[in-house]
Amino acid sequence: MSKSISKKLFTITFSLILSVFVINMIVQLLFFEDFYLDRKVKDLKNEVNTFRTMYSYQLVNKNTLYNALSSYEESNNSKMAIFSLDGKLKYLTNYEGGVDDSTTLTAFCADLLSNNELIDRVLTHDTVEWTIFIDKSSDSKKIGVVSPMSLQNFNDSIIISVSSIQPIQEAASVIKSFYFYLLICILFVAIILSNIYAKLISKPLIKINKVAEKMSNLDFNAKCDITSQDEIGSLANTLNFLSSNLENALDDLKDKNLKLENEIERERNLENMRKDFVTSVSHDLKTPIGIIGGYAEALKDDIVTGEDRKIYLETIIDEANKMNSLLNSMLDLSRLETDKATLELEDFNIVRLLQGMIKKFSLELTNKNIAANFIALPPYAYVNGDILKIEQVIQNILTNGIKYSPEGSNINISVVDQNDNFVISIENTGVNIPEKELENIFAKFYRLDKSGDRTKKSYGLGLSIVKRILDLHNSVYSINNTSDGVLFKFTLSKSIDIEE
Repeated sequence: MSKSISKKLFTITFSLILSVFVINMIVQLLFFEDFYLDRKVKDLKNEVNTFRTMYSYQLVNKNTLYNALSSYEESNNSKMAIFSLDGKLKYLTNYEGGVDDSTTLTAFCADLLSNNELIDRVLTHDTVEWTIFIDKSSDSKKIGVVSPMSLQNFNDSIIISVSSIQPIQEAASVIKSFYFYLLICILFVAIILSNIYAKLISKPLIKINKVAEKMSNLDFNAKCDITSQDEIGSLANTLNFLSSNLENALDDLKDKNLKLENEIERERNLENMRKDFVTSVSHDLKTPIGIIGGYAEALKDDIVTGEDRKIYLETIIDEANKMNSLLNSMLDLSRLETDKATLELEDFNIVRLLQGMIKKFSLELTNKNIAANFIALPPYAYVNGDILKIEQVIQNILTNGIKYSPEGSNINISVVDQNDNFVISIENTGVNIPEKELENIFAKFYRLDKSGDRTKKSYGLGLSIVKRILDLHNSVYSINNTSDGVLFKFTLSKSIDIEE
């Protein structure tokens, strides 16, 4: 490996922590002062506008106005004064009028009073304006807010509020100095945390990878000793369980495949079927073999007792039956595909056979609340064919229809006279087959359900058997989607003796 996972995790984690800090530092250093200034200006404008609204035409008690001025200055760290339109001081904190040094008291806003353009704009538009100016008396930069004020008449006075920018600049300077020391701490903490995180994640993953490499070489003795109660611990347990199951399943599968191959080799004309079996049905055999092997081992080692032992035995029997059903279907298909396959032809009433098959499936139909409807069914329809194999055809079609139809649906059956044949139609409603799947529907081991749901007991052989039997009868058959469901049609020759 060019780079271990621990180094990658360390690098990524350290880079993320450092990047977040650097981005935060850059943003604050570049924009903090402007942001602070903008927020300060907005707050001053809002407070001045509120003061103007609350105390216009309120000269009944001057003490109330003085108290309001004092409260404003304390809460906003700003100096405020009220002037007449000609620039004379009217109200200022601790100023009662008649004091000769009013010029000294109002030096903080002299530059704003002399800004005629600003004063005219405020009075003309009846709005609150602000500006940043250099206070000549202190040679410092300040924020000035100017607003009209109505004391006795509409906009007969001017409010001026001045706040220093120096605290903002000092705060920005302190932040710059503070970030240097904070950077050193962040680097130290980032290195420690990144190292701990990298080792915490990578160490168990490295162990799991070593076990997986041994499993890939068919060595199932190695086990993961990770006991953490998290996803990694769960992965380790799953890998151990998989290793044990694979070891048992592979041994059993080798034995079963060897027996099947020996059996198939005895008949050369089944060579193609053997290839299909090895490639297509191994999945259907692996799962029950694994289950049987695992449960048998548990019973052998007395791991389970009592009621659980009975459940294990029932599971083994059920899986064995499933495997047996699969093998029987394959053997049926194998016999049908040989050149020696023959038909026991006879005349029989297809209507009676259909009615009997519906009775046979009455329990399955009742369980799924599916209604079987005979449509346009004549009392007699004698055909010539192998009654046992045609019965198997109808059974497979009905089995698929019941299996894939939803509860409360219908199965519609009809027999129609057509020249020298009878056309048998079986439609199951409530579900359709995807159009792209129709061309493969008769292929061996082909299943519509790709999920691997074993509860449906489908091995993809039923319709292959149907196809072979109907081919032997020279039948014309088809399967198509309808507006309500899926329609299967096939023809059978009329009985010549009955016709005569």
